Amino acid sequence: MKGKSPMANPRIDPEALSSALRALGMLDGTSAQFAALASEARDAADAIRDYIARERPHLLSCYDMEALVELVKALYDGHVDHPPALEHSLPA
Repeated sequence: MKGKSPMANPRIDPEALSSALRALGMLDGTSAQFAALASEARDAADAIRDYIARERPHLLSCYDMEALVELVKALYDGHVDHPPALEHSLPA
């Protein structure tokens, strides 16, 4: 496959991963931007790690990488009914 690494996992659903990232407020751009990155990943967790490291490294000053990966994967895999919030603000 042109443009894909030999280790790329064709079962990664970049749209579903994009939706999970967007639900957590971690994806502001288009799904196409994430799809390009996901096409190079070995699996969904790898795609999430790569995205966070490239596009959201500031989150790593507050959160553990693997905790973020598990949070996104829980949404991606459908293990939660509603997305948890990374940040929560209350009206003054």
